[in-house]
This record gives sequence, C-alpha cells and structure tokens, in this order.
Amino acid sequence: MSPEIEYVDPIDDKPKSLEIIEKSEIRGGYTSLVNDEPEISPDPAVEDELKSSNEETPQQISYPPGYSTREQREVRLRKKAIELGEDPDKFVTITEKDKLDSIAFRDRMQTDARMCGYAKEAEEDPSEYMDMTVRERLISEEIIRRSLEEDGIISSWLGTDEDWKKTVNILQENGML
Repeated sequence: MSPEIEYVDPIDDKPKSLEIIEKSEIRGGYTSLVNDEPEISPDPAVEDELKSSNEETPQQISYPPGYSTREQREVRLRKKAIELGEDPDKFVTITEKDKLDSIAFRDRMQTDARMCGYAKEAEEDPSEYMDMTVRERLISEEIIRRSLEEDGIISSWLGTDEDWKKTVNILQENGML
C-alpha cells in the first residue's frame, strides 16, 4: 500500500511590506505630512540577528572641497526662509509636488536667468518675469542633490558645469536665489 498524498496550500512566509500613506493636512495655516499608520516596533531578536549578520564598518564619505552636507544645506534653507519672511519649517518641507516640479528644474532655472538679462536690458524688475519662486529654486536643487547622494554621487552638473554656475550667479546677483 502506497502512502496517501495530501494537497497542502503553500504558505507565504515572506514579510509583507507596510504601505505608508502620507496625507496632507492643514494645521494652523501650515501644511504638514501626517502618517496615519500605526507605528510598529521591530522584533528586537530579529533586529539583533540582522545587525550581527550584516555588521560592516561604515565607510567615511569624502566630499569635494566646498561641498555642503545635507545638514549644512538645511541650515542655509532655514536662514533663507527667515530672510524672506517665511516659515522655516514649511519652507524646508519637501512635498510630492516639489519632487515632480524638480524634474524640469534645470530648464526653468535657465529660463529665469535669461529673463533676468531681458529685464535688466529693458530696465524692468526681474522678479516680474520669474517662472519660479526662490523656494522652488532652492527646494528643487535640494531634491536633486539628495537624489544624487542616495545614488552615491556627490558631484554633478550642480557643482561643476560652468554654464550652470553662470545661471546660478545671474539669479543670485538679481536676488532670485
């Protein structure tokens, strides 16, 4: 007599990823990101096991001369917000819209720089012709820098391209950055 074979449904023992949904909520006149998901504490035993099996010595990142760290850039953004009379917390908060807007950042910046030149020639106020606000320019640059850093790139056209440096200088000279 042969053994009887039972059909058993396979068990999916892979951990399910948590989906975090950020909702925009207005509080006291300012927009803040809210996570409505409950906070789940990791299992300490599993976490210790992962740490011991993946222990590596952290590598020191070497930045090129003049490169600002993320913390230094945030301090600069907060100071600029205060200088412009805006709420620093709101100013430095990067939204999904900001991330989408940053895709066209370089072209929009170059257009604004050209408009500064046009306005100067016409003896008009350059701010009347700007496509981007100061915040949009600064936040878009920050989004790009963070994205590059996450990919391990600490130098890019933002810091090395001569045409780009001219664009930034024109905007800075006209108080648009």
